[in-house]
Amino acid sequence: MRKLGINFENALSVKEELNINLLQTLNKLKSVGITSLDVKYERLVGENSYLKEILISGFTIGSIFAFCPLYEQDNIQKAIEIVDFATEYKVKEIMFLPDFKKGGYSETDTFNLKQNLRRVVKYAEAFGVSIGIENVGNLDFPCNDLENTLDVLKSVKGLHLIFDGGNFTLNGVSPLKCVYDLAPFVQRYHLKDRALGETLSDFNELTTKGEPSYVAVVGEGGSDCLKVYETIKEFYPAVPLVLEFPFMEKNLFEKIEKSAMYVITEMFQ
Repeated sequence: MRKLGINFENALSVKEELNINLLQTLNKLKSVGITSLDVKYERLVGENSYLKEILISGFTIGSIFAFCPLYEQDNIQKAIEIVDFATEYKVKEIMFLPDFKKGGYSETDTFNLKQNLRRVVKYAEAFGVSIGIENVGNLDFPCNDLENTLDVLKSVKGLHLIFDGGNFTLNGVSPLKCVYDLAPFVQRYHLKDRALGETLSDFNELTTKGEPSYVAVVGEGGSDCLKVYETIKEFYPAVPLVLEFPFMEKNLFEKIEKSAMYVITEMFQ
């Protein structure tokens, strides 16, 4: 049975929107066909951890994600800690997001990023954990277009990609034009269907070209989600699908419900 996931930050937003507790929120998400969560590492550890509630709910933690200072030379301590945590709780996939650097990554930063990722990927492989990076729609991050993303992926043996079509659209890159080259590396597919234009009912964000954009219900935006998915499936038929919206999104549960219905009826067939 195919699983549909969602970013846990969006689950927390639904919790606040509907003014219900977390277990009630997760049950509502389960009722529309969502059974897996991608969870930020900091939400799983410490005194404010949601780990116990997530485990009680019956949801799968499909992936853990975290920002890590991997552009700093030999700075892999946090990344290794997360791999150890994932191993303990039998989470098989991790997504690392390199930290934001205003002005972008220098050659030295990118070199350090690759070196650190090589070490972390090799360490994680010993425990059966898969490491991925995400293409980010911001010029101050690496992996923001096809060329930069492929460069990092090809430089680190065993590294995977969390393909986010909405992030490519945010950076003025057509997801459909770059998916075939990237599909062999894909670990997960973030269903973020970004449309160009302004809308009063959504969280608007400017693209790197200065155009207004927003994240639509899956199937109603401009990121060619279905066609991108069909290409990825040629290489990875069981690729996990994960809904993701801006964390300041309005009327979120309605959009999640409509998106889940589209995925189940159009993409899982």
